[in-house]
Amino acid sequence: MKNTLFYIFVILAAGMGCKGKTNPGAVPPVPQTRLVIENTDSSDITLWITLGATPGCLQNVGDIPYITQSYNPLAGSFTLKAHTSTDPYAPSGMGFNGNIAFGTPPLNCTTPEFPTGVNIFEFIVNNAFQGPGAEETVDISCVAGVNCYLKVYLPQDSIWNAGYVPKVDSIYNLNLNQNYGLVGVYPFGCDICTGSESPPTCTGPCQGQRQAICNVQRNATASGGIIRIQYRGAN
Repeated sequence: MKNTLFYIFVILAAGMGCKGKTNPGAVPPVPQTRLVIENTDSSDITLWITLGATPGCLQNVGDIPYITQSYNPLAGSFTLKAHTSTDPYAPSGMGFNGNIAFGTPPLNCTTPEFPTGVNIFEFIVNNAFQGPGAEETVDISCVAGVNCYLKVYLPQDSIWNAGYVPKVDSIYNLNLNQNYGLVGVYPFGCDICTGSESPPTCTGPCQGQRQAICNVQRNATASGGIIRIQYRGAN
């Protein structure tokens, strides 16, 4: 599931997209997983949300109540004041997938303003309509670099896993070259977690994970609760 960066500012790549059935009403309703974004820093931060252009999932950022600026149906932004949070949110009757960037739209490469690149939070939730085997999935992608510190707390009412790591209750990232071995985090340049397949050409060499631990997931039929995404300041 590696779909970072500028090209997913227009369309989220297939790894985390909603696939298969497009009628959420085809299965019995299940509790919704909602997202809360928290700014624990002392400064306001502008966030960019990019949705996946995938049937069965929300495809208009204008439907997200806290979005204040829409650039196209799939991309929008808003400013989150210091020491505040959004209300819990999930779209009604459909899946929710995309990515969140902090302080900038997603970027493939470093810039003078972001000399160590940009990391993003990626997610898909409320996707039980995909059928047997569907999973809610989250990660922090540092494939294109790191511009901020994130920590994500997962609902405690069911078990999340990262492959051979059987129970995960939170994930977080560190500095640019310190994310090797961290559950739920794609290290710099490592678009397939354990190595590089087709990362942006401007990224550095990948120190891939030994195990595929970059995605944290649970059965989509176990949805419910609140995922808390904490912005903890700029890198």
